[in-house]
Amino acid sequence: MTAKDLAPELETEALDEAAAAEPGRTSAWSALEHRDFRLFWIGLVVSNIGTWMQQFGLGWLVVQLAIKDGSPQLAPFYLGLVGLARAVPGLAFGLFGGVVADRADRRRLLIMTQTSAAIIAGILGVLTISDHINIVEIVLISALNSIVFSFDAPTRQAMVPRLVSDKELMSAIGLNSAAFNGATLVGPLLGGILIIPFGVGGLMIINAISYVSIVVALLLMRPQPVVEYGSRLSMLDSIREGLLFIRGDPVLRWVVALSVATALLTRPYIQLLPAEAQFLGVGALELSWLLAASGGGALAGALFTASLGSWRRRGALLVAAAFAHGTLLTLFGTQHGVLGAMVFVGLTSLAVMVFLGMANTLMQTRTPDALRGRVMSVHTMVFMGFMPLGQMLLGSLGTLVGINNAFLVGGVIVTLLAGYAALRVSALREAVATVRPRAVASS
Repeated sequence: MTAKDLAPELETEALDEAAAAEPGRTSAWSALEHRDFRLFWIGLVVSNIGTWMQQFGLGWLVVQLAIKDGSPQLAPFYLGLVGLARAVPGLAFGLFGGVVADRADRRRLLIMTQTSAAIIAGILGVLTISDHINIVEIVLISALNSIVFSFDAPTRQAMVPRLVSDKELMSAIGLNSAAFNGATLVGPLLGGILIIPFGVGGLMIINAISYVSIVVALLLMRPQPVVEYGSRLSMLDSIREGLLFIRGDPVLRWVVALSVATALLTRPYIQLLPAEAQFLGVGALELSWLLAASGGGALAGALFTASLGSWRRRGALLVAAAFAHGTLLTLFGTQHGVLGAMVFVGLTSLAVMVFLGMANTLMQTRTPDALRGRVMSVHTMVFMGFMPLGQMLLGSLGTLVGINNAFLVGGVIVTLLAGYAALRVSALREAVATVRPRAVASS
């Protein structure tokens, strides 16, 4: 059964016409009126704060391991290796995760993935506290974590449209981004404070405990039953169906193309901030400031995105955000002081979040529920596969020419590509959140 064959078996509902006709009718917070989304969001906030505490600690640990090995100049390369370890499983399993998300109870699947992530964080914490950690073990554990989130991320994103009504979908996507990016502000700041009494391993144990919040929230939510649309295809044919759907939509093709370009050339700047701190000649405290500045900008961008329920020209905004964040990262690469770096990393993160919000919304709203897990798995594969690959690419380039010059090169290329899309790709420039069929679960 092809994507076109699904249309007669789906019931069409208006996506966002009320909000478009009456700007301001939905607020940035309107999705929280739904009980299950509220539970889900609160659990994510707590869990993500723990995750970003670990991210802060892990980045600092990798730099310290390079120094301990007598090769501080290899710190960007070590960070790139960790990115590569996440990239390979993300590319290998990302599309399969989308098929599973379309075939399983999404709530139960998330309980399994979040529990697994908690166990992995606990193991990493114990190894670090016992001083039995090295770069090889970090690479292997990062790869294992990537496998888990290859199934977790598309499931989580595909579940959101079922938790809210159509007119609140933009609010839900923006609030999900805020839950993630608010944590990038709070997590590193807490990590910078708690790393002194608890050490890096302690931050990882705290992260393992924080997963309890999202698991409890999922247990309290209603089930997410599988919606059947006839006979099932094989695993590979299901993946092919999702890819053909994206290929057949010129807007989605360019959303994916820009997402891949930014994942390879600009968005890994967050994971490479420990190398930037080394370039600036500052320590762990200042690194936490840089991460917090990035988180503050990202949170502002996420909240801005959540308030755009009535914004129709989402393709134009996506292109503008790609152009802006490429330009801002270029300017970030020219900084030689902590204050200037904090300003431009914050502005870059704001633009990145608007870009991601528009990309996510266009992919969610232009896809029927029966294909949403597979289409969003491509979005996940970009994040889990190409972005860590970009971390390796920029990290290796940073080892050769300096991390600031690597940021400058990546920013210029993305700016030029976004400029081309703005001038030559009218389908993307004029794209709106298309009304798409909405699934009706059978009893």
